[in-house]
Amino acid sequence: PGRFDRQISIDPPDVIGRKQIFDVHLKPLKLAKDSEGFSKKLAALTPMFSGADIANACNEAALIAARREKEFIEFRDFEDAIERVIAG
Repeated sequence: PGRFDRQISIDPPDVIGRKQIFDVHLKPLKLAKDSEGFSKKLAALTPMFSGADIANACNEAALIAARREKEFIEFRDFEDAIERVIAG
């Protein structure tokens, strides 16, 4: 036994927690003009996502928007990113 012999189980955040995590990760991104409520909608679309999954989805949405040569990240980019994160 050493320092790695213990495991702690942490439940994924609820919808309110996911919204707050999205708020943090969306702040530095250039979002479309109609981005009011993005975090609330995205939190509802991502049950069982951890904070790392949410960060990954935000980064993936930015990459998708850049590949599509968009100036701003739109909601559709986030939907595609969430699908990509779920699929692995």
